[in-house]
Amino acid sequence: MTVARPKILAIDDTPENLVLLATALEKEFDFQLAASGAAGLALAASSPPDLILLDIMMPQMDGYETCRRLKADPLLADIPVIFITALSDVESEVSGLKVGGADFITKPIRVELVRQRMRNILKLTQLSQDLKRSEERLSLVMEVTGDGIWDWHVESGRVIHNSMWCRMLGLSMAYLDHPLENYSERIHPDFVEGVRAALDACFVGVDYYTCEYQIRHADGHYIWVSDHGKVVQRDAEGRPLRLVGSIRNIDERKRYEAEIHHLAFYDTLTDLPNRRLMTDRLQQSLFKSQRNKQQGALMFIDMDRFKELNDTFGHAMGDLLLQEVARRLSAGVRQQDTVARLGGDEFIVLLEGLAVTPSQALEDAVNVGRKLLLSLNQTYQLGALNYASTPSIGLTLFSGDGDNVDEILKRADTAMYQSKAAGRNRLSVFGADSPVTAEPVGK
Repeated sequence: MTVARPKILAIDDTPENLVLLATALEKEFDFQLAASGAAGLALAASSPPDLILLDIMMPQMDGYETCRRLKADPLLADIPVIFITALSDVESEVSGLKVGGADFITKPIRVELVRQRMRNILKLTQLSQDLKRSEERLSLVMEVTGDGIWDWHVESGRVIHNSMWCRMLGLSMAYLDHPLENYSERIHPDFVEGVRAALDACFVGVDYYTCEYQIRHADGHYIWVSDHGKVVQRDAEGRPLRLVGSIRNIDERKRYEAEIHHLAFYDTLTDLPNRRLMTDRLQQSLFKSQRNKQQGALMFIDMDRFKELNDTFGHAMGDLLLQEVARRLSAGVRQQDTVARLGGDEFIVLLEGLAVTPSQALEDAVNVGRKLLLSLNQTYQLGALNYASTPSIGLTLFSGDGDNVDEILKRADTAMYQSKAAGRNRLSVFGADSPVTAEPVGK
């Protein structure tokens, strides 16, 4: 049985730019090419693809406008779009994300990188579709047979269940009728307060109750459940006498959500936070720095001559190096700090909660930078290959006052290029009258 290849629509006013890519990936993907935004929209409407590769710089209708029109069509809105561009600035990426783009690929195109990103986006889309279908199936099951049902008689403190509830928690049929405590004591301690608050709100206000929490199975492990109920009887003074509801096992949904979240916010190669999550954490760090009157620091790290390793020994060796760099960076900072991979051989280290005074904060940040510099200078064991590599590091402080994410990244990036210009394998601090460098001992 032949498995259908994912259908890819590539839109570029110079289709020849993508012929090499399509040829290299034709065994895995079924490519269609369009030479303009209008032609691409028409082709997508007549034969909806699984994914769209979209050039930004096109005459008449650029990639941004083409993407806007795709997302405005209900039949095409869910198709993921990856922008292909020669632009690499933050502003261009933000513009693309605002119109609904899922990812960016910068020219010149690297086939293996494009292949993996397409796989990731397609997997993320499939997971979202599976999650939606799963929810629809669960809804149908609930309509036809119901899930675990509970009937709580408040005055007597007893709860009556159906057999599905017992099976869901691995309990015997002796639990079809039991005191409320037999139920409440099974709720995970982290959720007890939230469940109680939801019930209290139901008692004194609206009749409906809903909550998601973990409850202990008979074998000891916890399962995620979605619990819904309603007050069906009150006394003359409005006190609830009886509530009826249902409980549904949502473990599968929680697993999907966790996997989708991981794919969206973490780098697949190193398992570090990606650009999107790093940007969010930097923004939160700015708020905390301003509130706590503390300094923070950002380091932009680029591995020197990384392209030479890929060209000489192959991308597999390059991947091993990046994974080891990620491990060393993570081991060299505090748990509260963030190490992220922007892409390629570029990494970010975000240091939070430094000293109040800029001079002390800078001294502490430079000390961390020296430590990382020394760690990244140690020989790398890449399979059977012993390989020496060095980093160029740019560092900048921030306090939250007048700073924004883009400016901080640009300052750190500028300082990193100062390190490159000064001979590589060093740390430079942005804003010094003369660049401050920290070279590893013995180099």
